[in-house]
Amino acid sequence: MKSIWLWIGCFALLTTPLWSQGKRLWVLRTTGEMVEYDPGTFATKQAVKLPAEAAKAPGSISVNKVGQILFVPAVSLPLTEDDLAAAHKVWLWSGGAATTLDQGVEHKVEKTGSNDAVTELAPAAFLSADGSHLFWFANQQRRVQREDLDFSTNTTWQAWQTDLSGAGHKEIATLKFADCRCPTGSCEETCASGVAWVPESGLDKFFLMTQFVSGKTNPVYKASSRYRLDSGKWSGEAISDPFERVLDADATGNLIVEAIPDTGCCGWSNQSNDQALVRTNGKKITVFDEQATYKNPDYDVSFYTSTARLSPETGYVAMTIASTAQLNKPIQLAEQGQANPEESQRIRKALADLPAVVVKSVEDTPRQVGFLPHAALVAWLSEKEILVVEDHLLVAFNPVTGARRKSTVKVEDTAHVFVR
Repeated sequence: MKSIWLWIGCFALLTTPLWSQGKRLWVLRTTGEMVEYDPGTFATKQAVKLPAEAAKAPGSISVNKVGQILFVPAVSLPLTEDDLAAAHKVWLWSGGAATTLDQGVEHKVEKTGSNDAVTELAPAAFLSADGSHLFWFANQQRRVQREDLDFSTNTTWQAWQTDLSGAGHKEIATLKFADCRCPTGSCEETCASGVAWVPESGLDKFFLMTQFVSGKTNPVYKASSRYRLDSGKWSGEAISDPFERVLDADATGNLIVEAIPDTGCCGWSNQSNDQALVRTNGKKITVFDEQATYKNPDYDVSFYTSTARLSPETGYVAMTIASTAQLNKPIQLAEQGQANPEESQRIRKALADLPAVVVKSVEDTPRQVGFLPHAALVAWLSEKEILVVEDHLLVAFNPVTGARRKSTVKVEDTAHVFVR
């Protein structure tokens, strides 16, 4: 039965109309321009000039399905002196004009005996999928400290939405975390904050939130919730196992791709098993397993999934496999490793292909249907094609037939390319 399923799926990869999904392709240039290209011909369609600082921070840029562009300067708690001196303006291209909004960063200090009570807020903004409004997420923290030593913190995670001007505040959710003591003198090491994950094409019917602790050596993922919109109201449901690094999800939030990073710390890269999972209905499907694939326990080199994207019809998952080591550089033994010439040779052979894009079927026993060495994944253009970066050029690739459409569009890396 699984063979029949895979044959049908591969047939779909071969026959699905290329532009049935109506994708849009944007590239961020070093000049600060966002240029839109036709994904079928790679012809230039339009260009939008972004703020100068956006060119150096592609991770702070989001684009939705309707072509709106949002630049939100990165800021996190606790605020630094540079954070306090910055203007904290959110830049929005609505599709016809650019506007700026106040990000709403707050910093207030009060005396409480011989200590200071520092209250801080640093909202992050996200586009809606339909372009009608903005979503905002923030941790409000009240931290008791003396000079650089933290004693305790009270954190409240908040979510709300506004119109595109920042007005019309509508609360979505509020969650007050338990009061937290900071025995190490740094609340980041012991106290949780809320981290939201939003679909890259814009927030529509769901988002995820994880209570996350940075930790002293390793991060701790305490609990996750999935928030859904139903009949105009948002409600949250607890997830049985907290998410670690969410890479992608389907439109409903029922199918989620997650990476399990290596727990290595303190200078070590390979102390556990990197994995990538597809989670659905309480089931976990392993689509990448470092130790099973590379058999590398003796050397301090980690193979991991840097990006992953579900195909539009969710029958496949495409992933970029990368490594912490470089082909022509020395590789030391793992902390508990022993010299193994065969393993070392096997690792070197694998490194020669990386980074590489792997495409697998999403089923109980995933099967590899495509492999492209020396490439990095951007996104699916349709159920039939993926967009990758090869030698700084955009290339459309069919993972079943191996057919490719090579463009002349040069890019810095995949972080500078947006497919929606």
